[in-house]
Amino acid sequence: MERLVPSGAVAVLSDDAFCGLEGFVLRREAPANVPKNGKRYHIHTFGCQMNMADSERMAGCLETAGYECVEDANHADVLIYNTCSIREKAELKVYSALGKQAKRKRTAGTELKVVVAGCVAQQEGAAMLRRVPEVDIVMGPQYANRILELLERAESSQVLATEAVSVLEDITVPRRESDLTAWVNVIYGCNEKCTYCVVPYTRGQEQSRAAADIKREMLALGEAGYKEVTLLGQNIDAYGRDLPGMADDASGRRAWTFTDLLRYVHDVPGIQRIRFATSHPRYFTDRLVQACAELPKLCEFFHIPFQSGDNDILREMKRGYSHERYRAIIDNIRRYMPDASISGDAIVGFPG
Repeated sequence: MERLVPSGAVAVLSDDAFCGLEGFVLRREAPANVPKNGKRYHIHTFGCQMNMADSERMAGCLETAGYECVEDANHADVLIYNTCSIREKAELKVYSALGKQAKRKRTAGTELKVVVAGCVAQQEGAAMLRRVPEVDIVMGPQYANRILELLERAESSQVLATEAVSVLEDITVPRRESDLTAWVNVIYGCNEKCTYCVVPYTRGQEQSRAAADIKREMLALGEAGYKEVTLLGQNIDAYGRDLPGMADDASGRRAWTFTDLLRYVHDVPGIQRIRFATSHPRYFTDRLVQACAELPKLCEFFHIPFQSGDNDILREMKRGYSHERYRAIIDNIRRYMPDASISGDAIVGFPG
């Protein structure tokens, strides 16, 4: 359902792992064959690769509608802050930037549309509209492909779009930052309930994309000259368990897993390297390791957060594995790929 209210009120819309990229600004030329609408946009991205992929999709939507990208936020007609709530510093930076643009909007009488997207937007919701009334749209990450619809509604009212919604398939070509490497989402959201993590509440429940849609996007990337693809998921090893018809087969395993997806997309012409992130030890299987060892395009790199080496702390975190299980995963990787690179995350001083 959708509810529209007069200007000054809020329209509420509803519908039946790495964190080292703070402050990324999307810079890209608009497509030459799209008629320009005379408006400019600027996207400032805080946070992870998932946010970067969302920003690229929003940019693709805007440029399809004739918007042009500008590097200076002060010259934008549509200003989007795509936010991250994993780090407090990122949240504070967002509010600091909003303060400057809110002042500009008040004093200059500009038609600037200010959009706050991503996880801080999802977490703060209506509170952000009250705290910074100059904001026109507050939208969760699941609305990235609906940015044009939300901007249209923002002409008559503030818009709050944080309700749970199915993520639309990527019908718009993302405006990618690189000409060589590209992000490809395979699963959105997360069903885990780690006690320290806000992601399941900001990005929603797991939604796997259809394997055919993922392969279609990779085929287009290969044809466009891209050489490397990074498959993205908050919990990528959980891929497939929410798809219809993915019941366990006769062997007792799910008929379509992330391992099956890797084998399915491996031979896409033009793509020379495939990476993926982020893995969860609870779902990391021997089959996956074997597939990575067998498939030549798979990079020998694994990012597997361990968070703690103490089983009592891991139980408090509700991680669903022991340090012995994690060590067994690393030993298994070393057995098949002795030279593989492995990275992880750790929480020091877990507060309980």
